[in-house]
Amino acid sequence: MSRQILISNDREAVSSARNIVNILAENAINYKGKVLYIFLEDGLNEKDRITHDEAYFKAKKLAARLQRHGSKGDRVLLLFPTGIDFAISLFACFLAGMIAVPAYPPHRKKMNQRLRSILEDAEPSIILTAKAIRQDLNEISEDRSETKRISILVYEEVNSMMGDQWTDPDIKPDDIALLQYTSGSTGNPRGVMVSHSNIIHNSECIRRAFGFDEHLRGVNWLPNFHDMGLIGCLIQPAYVGAMNIIIPPLQFLQHPDKWFKSIKKYNATNAGGPNFAYEYCNSKIDDEVMKELDLASVSTMFCGAEPIRRNTLENFSKKFSPAGFNSKQFFPCYGLAESVLIVTGGNYQENPVFLEVDAKSLEAARVLSPLSGSPTRTFTACGFPWNGMSVAIVHPEKLSVLPKGEIGEIWVKGDSVAKGYWNDVQATDYAFKAFIAETNDGPWLRTGDLGFIQEGQLFVSGRLKELIILRGSNYFPADIEFTVENCHAAIRHNSSAAFSVDVSGEEKLVVVAEVNRTYVRDLPEAEINDSVQAAIFAEHGIQPYSINLILTGSILKTTSGKIQRRAIKEHWLKNELKVLSSWMMKEDTAFILSESDFQPESLREWIIYWIAQKLDLDPARIDPDKPVSSYGLDSITAVSLEKDVNEQFGIEWPIESFLKENTINQLVEEGIMLLKQKE
Repeated sequence: MSRQILISNDREAVSSARNIVNILAENAINYKGKVLYIFLEDGLNEKDRITHDEAYFKAKKLAARLQRHGSKGDRVLLLFPTGIDFAISLFACFLAGMIAVPAYPPHRKKMNQRLRSILEDAEPSIILTAKAIRQDLNEISEDRSETKRISILVYEEVNSMMGDQWTDPDIKPDDIALLQYTSGSTGNPRGVMVSHSNIIHNSECIRRAFGFDEHLRGVNWLPNFHDMGLIGCLIQPAYVGAMNIIIPPLQFLQHPDKWFKSIKKYNATNAGGPNFAYEYCNSKIDDEVMKELDLASVSTMFCGAEPIRRNTLENFSKKFSPAGFNSKQFFPCYGLAESVLIVTGGNYQENPVFLEVDAKSLEAARVLSPLSGSPTRTFTACGFPWNGMSVAIVHPEKLSVLPKGEIGEIWVKGDSVAKGYWNDVQATDYAFKAFIAETNDGPWLRTGDLGFIQEGQLFVSGRLKELIILRGSNYFPADIEFTVENCHAAIRHNSSAAFSVDVSGEEKLVVVAEVNRTYVRDLPEAEINDSVQAAIFAEHGIQPYSINLILTGSILKTTSGKIQRRAIKEHWLKNELKVLSSWMMKEDTAFILSESDFQPESLREWIIYWIAQKLDLDPARIDPDKPVSSYGLDSITAVSLEKDVNEQFGIEWPIESFLKENTINQLVEEGIMLLKQKE
């Protein structure tokens, strides 16, 4: 019986460069004068551009300034909005021999738990940031110790005085280039230690899998600090001597059509995103806009980072066929930060491959062909490994390679696999130093993902490590549970579960939490639900789909006290939990507004009722003097609010107003002022 192992036979030599610095220097000469990055601040119009040689020499000067404040191997926390300045700062860290630590900047002037964890774990000696974010850090740092011991350099200020002599730090291939933080865990943050040789090897994997060369032209909106945006959209064009057009993620959320209009404008050959991005475009772009689009130039439209759904790809292909798009342009792939980015990808010149299996067999971790009339589930093939990489399907307990037809844990081996987790020997030994039982072959990387291999391709079927993936971002259940258990006194500690469920083709967050016995009789359910929503949004930037408060002592645990999330999820799906109170977000429906004369009172009432309807809240509980963010208004909901209020009142209200710490009353004042300016 054949075992499930894929071994790449594509073993040609990778670039002879010892580190990323060598590649940047070579391309500064080979592609002198060629544009590397173009930044479209509003998603359409160019604000800034830089060539390969300009980027290298600017980064080299900045590296000299960094060397004045730190030493080789020091960590540099990069806090930047989307743009070219971040890329220059990243390259400067490489050139200085320091370790770049990309992170999402403080949101709404708050030091969230994820950023605090990164500061504590990475212990950076320098924070390199933009001027606007420095102002937020000033406010955050008052009476806090997180940033007082760190040198904070402002990019705009350092840039104006650059000119120091750069010193070659003698970077070795195995020197760490960056820490990619995959979790904001309160107790155990995990920064993946990615070396220079890891980045070079994975960049070569991407080049071969996608067929990239110096003619690559990407148009992408993916965040800088996530591996897909960082490695795939910023480092890859620098590696192959190509070009990438950068769009802020918020512009995509606000106006997804701008992504496609820019693809047409720059005749792009590559673009992509997680599955949710294609769902979002399917629902948000109308047929009238389609007349302005042309996607025929795109060779590869990659899709990864979360479950890839056949319906999503097919609906997108059908909807955008008038714009010249066809299914062959889709490139499903699989990867993770622990392997820099890509692990597998298929043939970019062929249609995506789908496999329909018997749904019942999956419950027994088997993959069987469906019987006539039986329920089925469809999986999307994610391709095969490249450049000497290997993938195996392994029994997670027995550590033996499974035969064909069985589902197991996906293991990965090869030169792209990172060095381990920063400051976490135990987690590194478990995840990065696995050996196959029968042969003692290894070390392998345990991905924590479940899958199987058929017809020479990898199919991802689920998550062993119970990772929650929402809109392309990863969330660890333990992090969300910690937030929930500390947001209200009524919720018992170590007695909650967070998991995701499929709702109309999209993953949604469900929370189940035990209630302390003293609160059961007179349960303040609305107050608790409000606290849970606000806390989850404040710490993680997401909204729960359902909150379930259950009877004391009824949460399912193992004999050793571990939360049985899978079993709890099954009970939730079957309505078998001992529920005291259950809240569920209503479906997103169009908001109908009565006549309004745009007086402060009517505008205030409109915003209150809009929030109440969208987030399923009692209007009487919405305080106009509290920030709108406290009610769980995430970026996508804020975009929807901005769009609806602008259409209703005929003004151009900037989206930033809805993402700041503005109260409803402050929004009303701003709206009245905008109306007067219009008149």
